[in-house]
Amino acid sequence: MNTFRTTIICLFLCVFNSYAQSIQDIIDKVNIDTLALTIQEFSGEIPTVVDGNTVTILNREQANNDLAADYLVQKLEALDNITINDQQFDSNGRNIIATQLGKTNPNDIYIICAHYDTVADYCADDNATGTAAVLEAARLLSTQCLDNTIVYALWDEEEIGLNGSFFYATEAANNGDNILGVLNLDMMGYDGDAPGSQEIMNLI
Repeated sequence: MNTFRTTIICLFLCVFNSYAQSIQDIIDKVNIDTLALTIQEFSGEIPTVVDGNTVTILNREQANNDLAADYLVQKLEALDNITINDQQFDSNGRNIIATQLGKTNPNDIYIICAHYDTVADYCADDNATGTAAVLEAARLLSTQCLDNTIVYALWDEEEIGLNGSFFYATEAANNGDNILGVLNLDMMGYDGDAPGSQEIMNLI
C-alpha cells in the first residue's frame, strides 16, 4: 500500500494550499484495514451488503457488473460533500462519477480514477486495488475544504476498449472542462520479486 500513500501525496501536492490539517495528518488517516476489506468485498473473496441484501460480487465483467456499480454508488453515497453521477453510456456501460466541487476554483478539475470492470472472476489486483484506492481517497478528501474540484471516477468497459473513460473524456472535451491533472490507478496490489516489478507503472 506504499503505492497508495505515494499517490495520495502527489494528489495533495496538486490540490492543497494551506489548511488546518497538514498533508501528513491526512495521509496518516489512510486505513489499511478499510482498503483490504474493500478489495476483499469487491473481488468476491467475502460477501458484502448492497442495498440491504447480502451478496457476493464474484464477477465484474462488462455485461455482468451492475452489482459492482451499485456497490460503488453505495460507498460514495455514504460520504459528504460529493455529488454522484451514475453515468450510463451504452446498453451495459456505467461509469460511476463522484464530484467534490472546489470552493475557490470550481472550474479547475483534478481527476483520480480507476476502472472497475474485469476479464474474469475475482480480479483483486486488476482492478479492485485501484478501485479501493479511489474510494479511500474520496473518503479522506471529502472531509476537506479544497480550492479545486476533484472528480473521483470509476470507469466501466476498460477491458473491452477503454470505452468508459473515452466517453467521459469526449464529453469533457465537448464541454470545455478545465482538467488540470489525472491520476489513473491500475493494478496497485501486485507483489513480486522480479526487478522493477514494484515500480509505479500507472500514474498518469
